[in-house]
Amino acid sequence: MRRPIEGSQRTTLAIARVVNGEIEPLTREQKKSVHMTFDQIRAEALKTASATLAQMKPEFLRDKNGVIRHAAIESPDPLTASCVLAPEFGEKFRDSLGPDLLVAMPTRNQVLVFSRQDDTHLRLAETIIGNYLNSNHPVSREIFALECGRLRSLGALQ
Repeated sequence: MRRPIEGSQRTTLAIARVVNGEIEPLTREQKKSVHMTFDQIRAEALKTASATLAQMKPEFLRDKNGVIRHAAIESPDPLTASCVLAPEFGEKFRDSLGPDLLVAMPTRNQVLVFSRQDDTHLRLAETIIGNYLNSNHPVSREIFALECGRLRSLGALQ
């Protein structure tokens, strides 16, 4: 019920459910009772990711010249990080950051979106790592490329 993200050393996708506002992994018994194929589960997860993304309001951060450097999505919703799985995620940022995106999900409540055309993600590496290390709900310290709607890890930030 877990699937690795391509190229990732430690970040995986796992089936879970939200109970009373908290994410709970399925127990061994619950996993046995799931009567769905992986493709069916994935289709439901993508619908949930799209619904989550629709509720998010990204903040665009600019440099001193007014150029957008990256976008931040922060929300108390425990599914915030999963919004990167929404099929329309890349399209939402195409006009502001370009077609080639990088994403970081240091915590379940934070997503950072970068253009692949610059090194803003490297300049924010210390912040991303700090958010990951200081979170009660860390997700990953890796940077992911968003390619054709799929995530691919480019490696962990150091």
